[in-house]
Amino acid sequence: MKTLNPPRLWLLALGILLGGCQTPKPSLPELGARFELKNVYRAVESLPADLQRVVLLPVTVSTPDLATLDHRNQLAQILEEELRKIHRFEVIKATPEELRRGFGKDSFSAGETLPADLLTRIQSAHSADGVLFVQIASYRPFPPVAIGWELRLVTADQGRTLWSVDETFDASQAEVARSARDYFRSHHTGSPELADPQADLRSPSRFCRYTAQTVWKTLPQR
Repeated sequence: MKTLNPPRLWLLALGILLGGCQTPKPSLPELGARFELKNVYRAVESLPADLQRVVLLPVTVSTPDLATLDHRNQLAQILEEELRKIHRFEVIKATPEELRRGFGKDSFSAGETLPADLLTRIQSAHSADGVLFVQIASYRPFPPVAIGWELRLVTADQGRTLWSVDETFDASQAEVARSARDYFRSHHTGSPELADPQADLRSPSRFCRYTAQTVWKTLPQR
């Protein structure tokens, strides 16, 4: 009987070890809970008839080093695009330059102390009925991707909160990953065989689009 010499035995063992290391990880099971938003506030079930024009304020971040300006602009653009798709109201953008000229600051979050005349001046400048505050509360652009949003819609005349959301979407959580994967599949526009929900799940921009559509769907109906 022919025996293997030690070098050949070592190579065989190394091959088995490397082969084991290359075994693909199992994908996320199809069955299981989907993510449900928990921190959503709605003061009304339907938007007031006189709320037709809403000013979208520049996106803020919870901490200065949370996201680069490029990342912030990319997330803001996706959020705006998804908001316009649902046609709840006319969306008017306020620019950082506009706010800086009027108030010496280029963005405001709903949780900070606001200038007393911020809403009335925005209302006057844009014939606005409402104002939307947007903040990126958390952000992780590398897999598993995570994005946290703090959003608030207020009336321009009285500052009354009509709707708000404070949610974090973390792809490391199975419920979030399943919901995002469902979204990617239903919104894939190319050939079905080229769809790759797992790759989409690792894309910050694709994941952001899923989160944006999800939060805007919770706005009161028209």
